[in-house]
Amino acid sequence: MVIKLSFDNPKPMYEQIEDEIKRAIYSGELEDNEPLPSVRQLSADLQVSQITTKRAYADLEREGFIYTVAGRGTFVKLANIDTLSKNRQQEIMEELESQIKEAYTAKISEEDIVDLVHRIYGGKEDGQ
Repeated sequence: MVIKLSFDNPKPMYEQIEDEIKRAIYSGELEDNEPLPSVRQLSADLQVSQITTKRAYADLEREGFIYTVAGRGTFVKLANIDTLSKNRQQEIMEELESQIKEAYTAKISEEDIVDLVHRIYGGKEDGQ
């Protein structure tokens, strides 16, 4: 798993770590019960403080993406990935709705929005 952090990104480092681990889980790059690096190791690899990494792991565990076994380590938890995925999809749809309303207010045409969607999705048409 490769975690990319950007010091230019306005998101805090711990959120970037969370986002990268979630991306790896959703994409299937990380499998169920796969061990994650220790807080100390990941901190060293990413050149961030252990507090930052510990915060990311704590948030991910609270959200149900990972679990920790004392003395053994931290592992990926896919038992409820379908629920997590549906929740994330709902969040994205709400964000998308808000952005589309802003686009409408800014007088961005429906055609421009649809063209953008087609460009992102590789030009797929309905039914393809």
